[in-house]
Amino acid sequence: MIIAIVGEDSKFCLQMQNLLQTQGHDVILLSDTPKAFARLSADPVHLVVVDGMPSKDAALELIRTLRAHAATKHISILGVNPRGGSVEVVDYLDSGSDDYLAKPFNADIFLARVRTLLRRQIWSGAVKDDTVTRLDAGEISIHLVERVVRVDGEERILTRLEFDLVTYLVRNKDKALTRAEILDAVWKYPQDVETRTLDKHVETLRRKLNPAGARIRTVHGVGYRFLDPSEKVPN
Repeated sequence: MIIAIVGEDSKFCLQMQNLLQTQGHDVILLSDTPKAFARLSADPVHLVVVDGMPSKDAALELIRTLRAHAATKHISILGVNPRGGSVEVVDYLDSGSDDYLAKPFNADIFLARVRTLLRRQIWSGAVKDDTVTRLDAGEISIHLVERVVRVDGEERILTRLEFDLVTYLVRNKDKALTRAEILDAVWKYPQDVETRTLDKHVETLRRKLNPAGARIRTVHGVGYRFLDPSEKVPN
């Protein structure tokens, strides 16, 4: 999905950008809040994340402007201010924000709120193209916003890390991925994760996806690769 981040705190905005990109979203960074409306009205996105730093007034004005115009009034809006308090919630919601996050900023909660708002886009019919919200790899279907994996139409219950792992492998299908690449992309802190942790997750994932799990192949001395659906799975 396409998500715009509007804010002048470059360090915090880059943090949010990195989090969103790990989930496969295309992210646009707009640092000039007063001029953001012109860009968003010309190139509509699925979600706008408005950073309240350093100017809360500018953030609220942008939200009101987005809600007041036909081209942007249906865009989902998430207000975020890692230094803000609960008192600001009313101001953001009354201005037209769909949701608001204050301190302390939590990455998992942020991504969960983003998923909630994007699901509303799907349920409302605003997003109709499955190629935007779903990955297909043979018998495996990955619904990115709902975070649901199905094999031949049957849902498989995966943990958060298992979901992120199979999504990363499918996105890079038929490419030999090193253990370091996978740990960095899925766990984010590879220096704190032992290689055996990855191997155990792959083992569990294969079992849960059975028989499709056989597509996750070990590349000895390197890592893993996901066989392209056009290839026959070896016995």
